[in-house]
Amino acid sequence: MRAKDLRWARWAVILLIASAAQAQNVGPTDYTVPVSTAEQARLDATYKYAGQESDVLTNDATGTFLYNRFYNSLPFAYDFNVNVIGDTKRLPNGDQDNSLNALGNGGVRKYFSETGNAFYSGEVGIRYQDEFDRPSIVVIPGLGYGRFIRATTLARAVRIEDFLVDEGVISRRLPKDTIIELAHIIENEGEYEALHGERYRRYWFEAMEAEIAKSGVFTEEGLGAVGVLRTEEVLFEERINERFYGWDVRAGVRIEVLSEFEDVDADDPGASLRARYSRPLGWKSQFGVTGEADSPLTGDFGDAYNAAGTLDYIYEIGNRIDWTLSNVVLAAKSDPDADVVWSDQLSSGFLFYLENQVTLTIEANLNKVSDNPVTQGVDVSFGYRLR
Repeated sequence: MRAKDLRWARWAVILLIASAAQAQNVGPTDYTVPVSTAEQARLDATYKYAGQESDVLTNDATGTFLYNRFYNSLPFAYDFNVNVIGDTKRLPNGDQDNSLNALGNGGVRKYFSETGNAFYSGEVGIRYQDEFDRPSIVVIPGLGYGRFIRATTLARAVRIEDFLVDEGVISRRLPKDTIIELAHIIENEGEYEALHGERYRRYWFEAMEAEIAKSGVFTEEGLGAVGVLRTEEVLFEERINERFYGWDVRAGVRIEVLSEFEDVDADDPGASLRARYSRPLGWKSQFGVTGEADSPLTGDFGDAYNAAGTLDYIYEIGNRIDWTLSNVVLAAKSDPDADVVWSDQLSSGFLFYLENQVTLTIEANLNKVSDNPVTQGVDVSFGYRLR
């Protein structure tokens, strides 16, 4: 498959996805909340195969630890990510090659005003590999504009509404203001637990019931046994993917504080630019795209650079099956006289939720590196969600 075919395929697959659902009175971008947070910790074990024509190129196993946290409020926001990968590969001569790679990055954004979107920011990236003498450290101070809002709680409220309509607990869709307030009550679970202790769920559910009752849509008196059961199912048993919407653009100066090798000087300071966009497409899918680039602030500005673009899409086929699509494009030019080295990876697969914390992922991928032939691969991994 040619590189051009890969570029068309990644967009064509998304455009072919269309879903029809009952009309809701609320959309994902209707949700605003002063403080939104998200946290995830996961262990993955992966088996990877790749081949080219009849040749086997890869036959490896990998263990991965992933942690990320997101926080956003009117005056302040931060995000933090850690990715640790342990690899074992059997070499053609029969030897076993083991390696450990770690990557951590985080950023903070302080808004100039609680009602505005302009901010100043600071970011730190730390990278370590077995062959390094020491971890490399990069910092990026900068200025930017934009915000992200986590709308996952509203997605939970909509899922509860779906069940209540299907079970005949309510006679029609909830008004927009009611379902948004229901989401706010769900978001405040921690406050109910802090106030009422182990029995907090009773008061939490009573607050949800009272809010729904204001709209006059109950067919009987309150949630009833079926309504409570379905609400518990959504809040404690079902897996709902994170929903974010928003965008931001950040410009800054990339400063390498510490290089990975003791006898190598740190890179010259460089200009850094990043843009991010994320949006739920209806209530069953999430789309996100990120682009970033940096170039030295020397005579090589624009003639030497690193650039990356990432596209991610996830579609909930059912309560326990998701379809995923991702595309990662990288390009690098080390100096004005060097050729551009680029890579393009297109991946698609299915994510199965075997239990609340256990997942199985089966993913196929196509890879193209500069003028090399396209390679294809299949990844199978089991995951365990810690948080």
